[in-house]
Amino acid sequence: MIVPKLRFKYFDKNWSSKKLGDIFSFKNGLNASKEMYGNGVKFINVLDIINNNKITFDVIKECVEATSDQISSYKVNKWDVLFQRSSETREEVGQANVYVDSETVLFGGFVIRARPFVEISSVFLNFQLKTDRLRKDLTQRSGGSTRYNIGQESLEKVTAFLPEIEEQTKIAEFLSSVEEKIMLLNNEYDLLCQYKKGMIQRIFSLKVRFKDEEGEEFPDWEKCELKKFLIPTLREVKKPNENFLSIGIRSHFKGTFHKGEQDPNKVSVDKLFLVHEGDFILNITFAWEGALAIARKEDHLGFVSHRFPTYTFKEEVITSEFFRYTYTLPNFSTYLELCSPGGAGRNRVLKKSEFLDIEIDRPCIAEQTKIANFLSAIDDKITAKKVQLDKLKTWKQGLLQQMFI
Repeated sequence: MIVPKLRFKYFDKNWSSKKLGDIFSFKNGLNASKEMYGNGVKFINVLDIINNNKITFDVIKECVEATSDQISSYKVNKWDVLFQRSSETREEVGQANVYVDSETVLFGGFVIRARPFVEISSVFLNFQLKTDRLRKDLTQRSGGSTRYNIGQESLEKVTAFLPEIEEQTKIAEFLSSVEEKIMLLNNEYDLLCQYKKGMIQRIFSLKVRFKDEEGEEFPDWEKCELKKFLIPTLREVKKPNENFLSIGIRSHFKGTFHKGEQDPNKVSVDKLFLVHEGDFILNITFAWEGALAIARKEDHLGFVSHRFPTYTFKEEVITSEFFRYTYTLPNFSTYLELCSPGGAGRNRVLKKSEFLDIEIDRPCIAEQTKIANFLSAIDDKITAKKVQLDKLKTWKQGLLQQMFI
């Protein structure tokens, strides 16, 4: 008997297996020339398929000039399913989505339109097409070397599993409600991130100032060189004989160098340097965006190579909590550029002496603390929202695997 692990009450009938060719008629999209883009009818492309939970008229960005015959031939109807025809990776080819609006739109040459000719919930099938089972069926049917492609004949052979239409509708409605919750949480997360970014810009441009406990203004900010508060740290040790915690990797300003267990036989250097929680770590060989981090609790007693010099803070000058936000500023990236002339990627070496000569704007310690506490509180909210979001996404993924065959 073909039934999923998880079902709603009162549904107990067997599911049937059907080839997509028994459900849909397929058609390749319109190959438009460059001159046709920019005006005219909205035009579904691959990004519309992969960047949205469902395709609505409003999310479609591209437009194309088309004749009446082309509009008639390449029009997308409500509940049509659209497939990504090709991709650079096999894992991404054949991704699907469903158009849920009635306004006239067309579809592009890298897209295959699937139009149902039997009674089916396209939203239900769109969810099923994202399950591991159907994704594997789709990707195994793709071909190519530098680019992977899937055609109409291959799509027709993919097997879907269908309950009666009432159960399809129930599942589609339930999973759509889960997606709505994910979208709302994602919007809240994005708004918090934008708020933090905006507040950092306003605080460090002095458009927002904090006051002391008496309600008085803090002193003006002062210029301060990094060498006034960053103290070079050399805790040189021999390479361990057993696997060890390696944290010397590029961070791209993400605030962590944590890499995990490292096999000593795969590390070419014999000498390493010990890292303590709260150390400032600098990568002197980096791509243009730089690599800086303050070691966190999970990085304590990890190791870095000579390419990752570490520093401790003179906390009476600048606190590590305040500096954590300073080095993420766009102008700090510019300073790093000036300290690393020539080359590209790992051929660029940041000069430590010039790095320590960089000047930043420094408020007094009391205002630093207020700023760091304020921004840390926003970070805590962002982290909590991200945890909620990840849990809901994981739950949804689990539902997809249990509510379908």
